[in-house]
Amino acid sequence: MQTLPIRPANSRFTDKQWQSIYDSGSNLLISASAGSGKTTVLVKRVIEKIKSGVNVDELLIVTFTEAAAREMKERIEVAIQEAINDEELAAQKHHFVEQLSLLPMANISTLHAFCLRVIRKYYYLIEIDPVFRPLTDETETILLKEDAWNDLRESLYEEEADWFYELVENFSSDRNDDGLTTLIIALYHFSRSHPNPDEWLASLATHYDTTQPFTSGEMYRELFYPLLSQMFEESLIALKDAMILLEGEESLAKPLDLVRQEYALVESLMNSLRGNDINTVYQLLASFTFARWSSPRKAEEAVKEVNQEAKVLRDTVKERLEDLKTGIFAHEPEQISYVMQEAQVYVRKVASLTNAFADSYRQKKAEKKLVDFNDLEHMTLAILQKEDENGVAEASRFYRQKFKEVMVDEYQDVNRLQEAILTRVTSEEVENGNLFMVGDVKQSIYGFRLADPTLFIEKYEAFANETSGRRIILAENFRSRAEVIDFTNLIFKQLMNREVGQLEYDSAAELQNGFKDFPENPACQTEVLIFENKSETKTEVEEGEEVDFTIDSGVEGEILLIASKIKQMKQEGMLIYDKKKKSSRPIEYSDIVILSPTKKNNLLLVDRFAEEGIPIYVNDAQNYFQATEVRIMMSLLTIIDNPYQDIPLVSVLRSPIVGLKENELSTIRLKRPFGYYYDALQAYIRVQDLTEEEHVLQEKLKAFHQRLVEWRVQARRGMLSDLIWQIYQETHLLDYVGGLPSAKQRQANLHALYERAEVYEKMSYRGLFQFVRFIEKMQEKDKDLAEATTEVPTDAVKVMTIHGSKGLEFPVVFVMDLNKRFNKMDLRTHYIFDETWGMGIKWTDSFTRIRYESLPYQLISAVRERKLLAEEMRKLYVALTRAEEKLILVGSYDSKDQALKKWGQTVTSSRLVLPDTARLSANSLMDWIGMGLMRHPDADSFNEDNEPAKVTWIMEHPARFTVSFYDYDTLRTLLSDTRQVTPAHTTISDSDSMSEENQPDWQVILDKLEATYDYDAATKTASYQSVSEIKRVFEDPDDRDLLTLDLADKPVHRYRYTNKELARPRFFEQEQTVSAAEIGTAMHLLLQRLSLANQPTLSSLEALTSELVLTGAIDTQVAKKMPLSQIISFFESEFGRELLINHQVVKREQPFSMMMPAYEIFADYPQTDDSQLLIHGIIDGYFKTETGVVLYDFKTDYLPENASDEVIERVVKKYRGQMYLYRKALEHALKEPVKAVKLVLLSINHVVDL
Repeated sequence: MQTLPIRPANSRFTDKQWQSIYDSGSNLLISASAGSGKTTVLVKRVIEKIKSGVNVDELLIVTFTEAAAREMKERIEVAIQEAINDEELAAQKHHFVEQLSLLPMANISTLHAFCLRVIRKYYYLIEIDPVFRPLTDETETILLKEDAWNDLRESLYEEEADWFYELVENFSSDRNDDGLTTLIIALYHFSRSHPNPDEWLASLATHYDTTQPFTSGEMYRELFYPLLSQMFEESLIALKDAMILLEGEESLAKPLDLVRQEYALVESLMNSLRGNDINTVYQLLASFTFARWSSPRKAEEAVKEVNQEAKVLRDTVKERLEDLKTGIFAHEPEQISYVMQEAQVYVRKVASLTNAFADSYRQKKAEKKLVDFNDLEHMTLAILQKEDENGVAEASRFYRQKFKEVMVDEYQDVNRLQEAILTRVTSEEVENGNLFMVGDVKQSIYGFRLADPTLFIEKYEAFANETSGRRIILAENFRSRAEVIDFTNLIFKQLMNREVGQLEYDSAAELQNGFKDFPENPACQTEVLIFENKSETKTEVEEGEEVDFTIDSGVEGEILLIASKIKQMKQEGMLIYDKKKKSSRPIEYSDIVILSPTKKNNLLLVDRFAEEGIPIYVNDAQNYFQATEVRIMMSLLTIIDNPYQDIPLVSVLRSPIVGLKENELSTIRLKRPFGYYYDALQAYIRVQDLTEEEHVLQEKLKAFHQRLVEWRVQARRGMLSDLIWQIYQETHLLDYVGGLPSAKQRQANLHALYERAEVYEKMSYRGLFQFVRFIEKMQEKDKDLAEATTEVPTDAVKVMTIHGSKGLEFPVVFVMDLNKRFNKMDLRTHYIFDETWGMGIKWTDSFTRIRYESLPYQLISAVRERKLLAEEMRKLYVALTRAEEKLILVGSYDSKDQALKKWGQTVTSSRLVLPDTARLSANSLMDWIGMGLMRHPDADSFNEDNEPAKVTWIMEHPARFTVSFYDYDTLRTLLSDTRQVTPAHTTISDSDSMSEENQPDWQVILDKLEATYDYDAATKTASYQSVSEIKRVFEDPDDRDLLTLDLADKPVHRYRYTNKELARPRFFEQEQTVSAAEIGTAMHLLLQRLSLANQPTLSSLEALTSELVLTGAIDTQVAKKMPLSQIISFFESEFGRELLINHQVVKREQPFSMMMPAYEIFADYPQTDDSQLLIHGIIDGYFKTETGVVLYDFKTDYLPENASDEVIERVVKKYRGQMYLYRKALEHALKEPVKAVKLVLLSINHVVDL
């Protein structure tokens, strides 16, 4: 460890932060708890590296998202600017100025973006085609995988391969082969997170080997033995505690004897296991029957309570052993071995089929020159591993020499493949390590993205002794109040340990209060709100009384609880502390966030909050397919494809498109009671003898049927997107939803469906059936599209998932739906995967049709269940630590008794950490929270019978909380109370009306209304104009698109330059084209980001373009149309070379604003009016020379190669006024003259001096 600079006494950094900033000389792992300022530390470390002489492009800084990369780059830029202006760093000013020019091309990005750079530079090492497009669209990825699998599957069916039919039979249902499809695609995806997926797939059958005794294998040593050993040990402890309770009471002799017998059984099981005698373990379990528990009838109440406590302890053991008996030891050891032997054959076949699918998918991507994210990582690793004939890895050596340090943010979310890449670009010498890792394993919640938190844990433990690196723990939380920190520690001290949670929540992991300036505020105490979903106290509704309050689910009750609490906080004026202003203010809606485990409740939240008058903004709603207008359109598209589908047909008929009522739908069906509804509709159209009312219905149906037939023809002949737009126009659906609540959102959703169809067709997919099928598959897989975004309200309650909230903070946090059951569906499928232990499967005997869970399946399931629960714990940690000031946890149980029974099962435990059995048996986050509260003194307020074990740490803990239960009637009353508060928008009552003596002086009012405003012209003038709008200021007045102002009594005109040519609507275009304006914008962006330090080449321009496409800055279609050769030609010209020579002083994309008199801009504007206009623009670039400033601007207008001087002058004429304004603005800003103004016409490589 190097000597650190002395930390000043007034430093804003703590000792540990200081060490994190300055320590070097070995690999460093910074374990940064929530709110500990890790990003600030990371930015400060970068600046200190730069101060030490390191260039910013000699650092590799890897972030988890593009947004995080942008934020990091922006914060580093601000820090560099501050360093430039710091007088104490004047000697290094030139060095810091140089960093600003290096920053745009610095390696501050996601790992995928870095991989793309590596591939663009070293593609030749692994002989791949450098021309490819990153596959970033999830929709296209799904479709491409399905195409690849369908091709492979069809070929196997044609071959009539027996082994393939066996796999279909084993992993799919009798109806289809979807089960095998899902397995292969899932296994392929899972395998890609490994550095060598082929090798991993080949190893899957290893743990099914029966040629050697199972007790000598790794799975036995690492999984089987520890699992059973821990179970038996905990069972012995529980039974021992039960015996202690029962001893000394004569009336409890029978249950005591029963417990002693079971204790002896478990001791025998433990001894047999220690001797690796699996046969005896099986026989002991198979021969033992649990006796019925005996309860004394005439004993005193205290004795009965003791008996019950002992029974609870014994029942946990009984349940565990019975699970073991019906699980792992459901069959004799010989049968278990036989199942493993048969299952091994299937596992090998699955691995082989997955490899075949990988080849098919690879071929599909190659045909379209596509590379997905996994490919980027694997290709990069292959490049870094590629050695020449001398054993030298060229690319790896280059990056190891280039990067003085590699910094990885959110290291807990890295997987093994990404770790292998990072290892190849960092120092090989342990004593001179240059890998700086920052993260918090307690916040690793991306298991579904195959993040591997064990990497962090391994280093966390290994670095503790400082042999292969050092760890620094940032435990101080500067975000939250003590109330939030104490509550979080109270829960997680009891909840998280290595056995269930993968990590010890010890004193090092415990949160510490870092910000102590919050003023006292009793309102910030943590609250737990529970809605009793099946309470039996609902008030009976009297006859004639209007029912205006219904709750259909526990979640809906939670939402109404939250709404009432928000209203209460607003009405009481709860104070929020502003850290920057160091003062308190009343709470605003925007201070509040509602976190939920999933997005499924978003629509209900929006609806209920609208009813309660609370503004709400749902972030990334992903309720697109649930939106009514989208469901109507999807139903319509479904019946256009095939009208013989009753449910979507009736949905369309009932929708606003046709507008039938229920009785009309019944009338149609009665004409033909059986068969398809479409047949009934057609039959009704042909009926002759109808009443007048029925005739009206018939005309409606005829009109709809005619359109349906036309739409079906259009679906077969034309584009899907055209069909959708035709439907919008003919049904006026867009206009209809425009008159509904949330009109903008609804219209945006319909536009998004049209655009989604366009994207679908651009990916070479055609046909309405395929599109509908694709949407159905997305819904089957619980995939959804985010709702089309509209404007974000400034003051509204935010709603997001716990995952979406990671890295954010909010003054007040509600966490709802905490009783949502843990999703263990992956543990119930026919297969299960694990990074270490491979694949477990269920095997079906083709003769007996009995399905067996193979032993690897059961063991891997147990491992995966603990990993799943560990991630659920981490999700809870993330949720709790988002709060700055107040935390409110909301859940629902059937009743208070049910909640207390669940929470109270651990109340007698005398250990700080809750028993494994209890934590593993929990079904939801609220179960864990409740267990963590029951032994605290504050639990007395909601549980009168609370007699917990006296655990000193818990009894003395400073955390304070309240738990409140609300049944139907209590909640109804609560909402009624908050609704009765006078709203802000009041109406004038009769008593407020004006009496005769209070009538105003009407003449005074009329005089004011008819008065002439002295600056009337200014009111008709836009106070803000962009240069692009007024660039024609010095053109021929007859050519200007300007309306002359007439101050006489005529219709009011407005002063603003406009463009008469409107963009052609996208829905008029047969296919989406790329506009010249889009190409021009992209070219300007490329010229802005392009490094001028070296002569641009086609490969460097293509690499930069691909990077901009990957980050979303340039659209893929636009990139294909960009004339990169024009840029190369320009930089070969005289002025282009001048820019390269002066690259260190060139300033690009410089925004400016300046004030100008309005009469200089607008014709006929009164010269006596001194009104000013704010002019805004962006200068492409300028640079200073010894003789003055050179201003230049790129233009991408198309000109023929042999354009005449007259044609060129016509183009230049358009921009003279614009360049005049640029020149004027630049001279005003720099306080020196501009010696030259150059207009660069890129299309003909011509520079015009103005």
